Amino acid sequence: MTLLVWMLVAPLVTAVLGAVNAPTRVKETIIVGGLSVTFGLCLATASQFLGGAVPSAFDDALRVDGLSALVLVLCGFIGLLSATYGVGYLRRNDARGLVTPRMRLEFAVLTPVYVFAMLLVAASNNLGILWIAVELTTLASVFFVAFHNRDTSLEAAWKFLMLGSLGLGFALLGTVLLFASAQGALGEDLSALHWTRFMELAPQLHPFTLRLGVVFALIGYGTKAGLAPMHTWKPDAYREAPSPAGVMMAVGMLNAALYCLLRVHLISTAALGPDFSGGLLLTLGLLSVLVAMPFILIQWDLKRLLAYSSIEHIGIMAVGVGLGGETAVFGALLHMTYHTFAKPVAFFSAGTLAQLHRSSDFEAIGPGTLGRAPVASALLLLAAMFVTGSPPFSLFFSEMMILRAGFAGAHVIATSVFLAALVILFCGFAYQIGRLVLGPQPQDRPAPDPETLDFGLGVTLAAAVIAVVSTFYLPGPMIALIRAAASVVSGGA
Repeated sequence: MTLLVWMLVAPLVTAVLGAVNAPTRVKETIIVGGLSVTFGLCLATASQFLGGAVPSAFDDALRVDGLSALVLVLCGFIGLLSATYGVGYLRRNDARGLVTPRMRLEFAVLTPVYVFAMLLVAASNNLGILWIAVELTTLASVFFVAFHNRDTSLEAAWKFLMLGSLGLGFALLGTVLLFASAQGALGEDLSALHWTRFMELAPQLHPFTLRLGVVFALIGYGTKAGLAPMHTWKPDAYREAPSPAGVMMAVGMLNAALYCLLRVHLISTAALGPDFSGGLLLTLGLLSVLVAMPFILIQWDLKRLLAYSSIEHIGIMAVGVGLGGETAVFGALLHMTYHTFAKPVAFFSAGTLAQLHRSSDFEAIGPGTLGRAPVASALLLLAAMFVTGSPPFSLFFSEMMILRAGFAGAHVIATSVFLAALVILFCGFAYQIGRLVLGPQPQDRPAPDPETLDFGLGVTLAAAVIAVVSTFYLPGPMIALIRAAASVVSGGA
């Protein structure tokens, strides 16, 4: 088997071993060790690509180019980080008697399955396999959202399943229409749905049928990404899912869904030019940023606040791609990379505060958390600076790159609205975090659990270090991957 196939086999083996009845510490070692191996194989596969090879398997149904390699590395990283934090998350809940054998089994099996699905999305050159892999992330997410088995969890899981299934129905119809647009030229074997085949035959695709397919596919995969107006599942799902799963949904699934959007966008660009799908992505991206704005300003729950932050950031990435041009596309992919490093700090620190106070509701937590949980609160403040694009941190530079490209191009009005929304979002997010972390400590609320420097908080500190370091230093191979991905999206190579 090739290295690419081993990369996909590793998380499946980890899931099988996680289902075996074993002591808790053994199962923790299995999941962290298995996903460490998986991440190492992601790095090795990306290294193969950078070395000049084109990793592939199953007659090119799986194939790695620059965009695939970047998403593989980011998803492998987020899977390992989430699993490692999850060990501490479950230990903290276990100490309070809140962990059942079912929860441990679901976490040990679903986490590597979720990682497998994300990696399969990134490695897929076949639009059919791509759709199946996205469907697998949906099924795993439903169990994660219902993880705590509360009434609100089941309601959120049902809502996610309904909207996710609707989105996947649109994506499937879009895929069928894309195939139909070739008017039989693609053939009937498995390779007929290969993305590379669509790119080869792009000039022969029927324009009207292709436009319909692109619209349905962008709506379908945009639902998975959380682009407005298909975003409504996110706030409830993020609030109910355990924090480790929330990170995989907010970062891993977002990256995988963006990958799907980009593949469809590239087919459309090759056949119709950049304006059609680019205009749709620009509109949906700008709408997402604008929709997130009022809900961040009036938010009452910490995890829902992070959900609207994710809606904002997928909007920023879509705006960058929709603006077109090398600079904007590079900025969007750089934003995806920096967002992958920054968002876990926000979710982990918020998750810790929610666990200590047994709620993510602002009213239940109360102001002044800096005095009650200084480490988690300080990390949340740092995370707020990351995700709002505060200088000199990383997302500031990717946002400035997208804005620069926008003002230099033909979308000055849209870019001006985008800039105004970013300023308001910065102020709103900073206000919400500031009123939670700072201020006098309330005297009329039950005392939270004491903060201890446990395993979960240690992982959060490590994630913060990675996020800070990535601001000022990205390794050469990582920059090469971003450039290679930007080359694919800009030129379809």
